[in-house]
Amino acid sequence: MAAQPAQTYALPDFDREAVEALAALRAAQERAARAMAVVTAAAVVDILNDGDREAPFDAAHLEVIEAADGSLHASGTYWTAAGEEKAFAEKVGDHAAHWSVHEMNEWVEYLDYGNQHVWKSLVQEAGTLGGRKVFRFDLAKAAALPLGPAPASPQA
Repeated sequence: MAAQPAQTYALPDFDREAVEALAALRAAQERAARAMAVVTAAAVVDILNDGDREAPFDAAHLEVIEAADGSLHASGTYWTAAGEEKAFAEKVGDHAAHWSVHEMNEWVEYLDYGNQHVWKSLVQEAGTLGGRKVFRFDLAKAAALPLGPAPASPQA
């Protein structure tokens, strides 16, 4: 059997490209996490005020539970600024609360293991439920996050 000649090919500057691609991916993950945190805070206001974002509301923290895959999910429980635990169902009824929390979770689940470096600063651990971590998600901190691309870091 004859030996096959060795194959060679020209490689692009993949080191630089890989580093740049990973930096862009991390920036996109951070931007998505900030946006989803703000969307979550807005969803709470929408649920409690039937979409009127200018009306006052009593929620300060939202209960979120970490799933096995590392994503977060809202439970339908929130806390007032005074620390009182409430359920959305108390305010809007069972049916509306169920659908509203379901719709909110379409966005909340984007807060996950891959971007926890962003959302971990917005939560306090509040125990476990069925072996899963439970957090109190700070709605005011989330609403204050900057949207859009992260500011450029100063050049040294």
